[in-house]
Amino acid sequence: MTRNAFIHALESGVTGINIIATAGSAGRAGAVVDTLTSVSADRKLLMICLHRDHPLCPIIEENRRFSINVLSEMQKPIAQAFSGPDAQKEGFERGHWTESAAGNLLLHGAIAGFDCQLYHQLALDSHVLLVGEVQTVHRHPGMPLAKQARHYVLIQRDQP
Repeated sequence: MTRNAFIHALESGVTGINIIATAGSAGRAGAVVDTLTSVSADRKLLMICLHRDHPLCPIIEENRRFSINVLSEMQKPIAQAFSGPDAQKEGFERGHWTESAAGNLLLHGAIAGFDCQLYHQLALDSHVLLVGEVQTVHRHPGMPLAKQARHYVLIQRDQP
């Protein structure tokens, strides 16, 4: 199996789009992430995954905290801004950001926001797994922004 065959198979699934953001002594930074996994509902642990060379990794490591903002389908321009060449400047200029009591950046209008302290990190091959212990959650109504095969897709709920 080739690397491309593996990646194309992974792209068959639908993933939600999230903005990971951090602020603190190491500075403010954010990125689009489509990997979000619950590790433990009892400990309230969530895991994200970033390429080990991503500039966000050392900033989260020093700040020791981050937020996970689950984007609504109306927030596609914010995801695109965080994916562009001037992502840090343009990404934070889009949308309305507030600071949580813990100092994390939360995006107004995201359908869910998780305020996390860095609990554990693990470098594994080309990526770093970052586990956050959720301190608070924020929910808002809306439909999630999703991607499939590198394209944004709309999700439609079944009607009862």
